[in-house]
Amino acid sequence: MCGYFNDIDGNRYRAYAGPSPTLREETLRVARGMPGEPVPMAAWDTFFSPACGAIDGRWFTRMFEARQIAVAFLATQQFAPLGARRPSALRCLPDDEAAIPVV
Repeated sequence: MCGYFNDIDGNRYRAYAGPSPTLREETLRVARGMPGEPVPMAAWDTFFSPACGAIDGRWFTRMFEARQIAVAFLATQQFAPLGARRPSALRCLPDDEAAIPVV
């Protein structure tokens, strides 16, 4: 968690791009569905931020696993059907002599 901020260059060359709100929400949803003690919100804030902070190992393992599941789930969702299928670009021609051009 603590490798992000560099006082020397002020992170000028490594701009922080945090997790998307969708990933954050999905990770929290997955974690709520996991058995065991829930992770405190303060730990989640540390997990999703570039700031340094200590996270209990049990919580970190749970958070990391929840994030992995959320990433996998969201990756499959982008390939979900979006409606009616488009027609194929391939067409079948009749199997007779008239359909075959004479060269």
